[in-house]
Amino acid sequence: MLNCVVIDDDAVAVNLIKHFIMNTEGLHFKESFSSSIEAANYLRTNVESIDLLFLDVEMPDMTGIELLESVPEIPPVILITSKEKYAVKAFELHAIDYIVKPVEYSRFLKAVDSVVEQSNETATGDSAYLFLKENGVLTRAKFCDIKYCEALGDYIKIYINDKTIIINATMKKLEEKLKNFNQFIRIHRSFIVNLDYLENFDAETAIVANKILPIGNKYKSQLLSRLNII
Repeated sequence: MLNCVVIDDDAVAVNLIKHFIMNTEGLHFKESFSSSIEAANYLRTNVESIDLLFLDVEMPDMTGIELLESVPEIPPVILITSKEKYAVKAFELHAIDYIVKPVEYSRFLKAVDSVVEQSNETATGDSAYLFLKENGVLTRAKFCDIKYCEALGDYIKIYINDKTIIINATMKKLEEKLKNFNQFIRIHRSFIVNLDYLENFDAETAIVANKILPIGNKYKSQLLSRLNII
């Protein structure tokens, strides 16, 4: 679930975006601000709890552009304005998308999808995460918490700590998403595992997070080359 904050001095625009958020699976309306100064103060102390920011450009006291420049750490941003002239500056400040008012729901959804896609592609480090969509609901999962993934026809079951999430995707697509994280390796046509949870293995099977998984002949050499074996 993505926690969303809306910053706009236009009450009609706020209510519209709030309506879109509350009627879109995977999004949660967290807060709204009509003052960019109040919003900036809020962001400085609550940024870790915010997943997505909808920000108007033209506001009194401080513009949306100035807000982006003044706050050191900003969550993913979708800029919303009545004029197109700010687009270049918006992307210079790494806004993920730029919507011109009046905002249509189809355009809103396209922007949200861009946020999810970019978050999944750019995440790095121990706290990195991706978003998994199950039955229309977006769930944030840290890469380090993913134990292994199992192919189930047109779906993939992802084992994360004490729960599982089933997504509609191919193993090839999932491998592409995980390629920047060296701890993940495919050991079978139906299994991708996190090496941090690999306990032991032999010629045919591996024990990952207390589960016995098969090792495919095609993937043995790659697995061996990734491990420090004495």
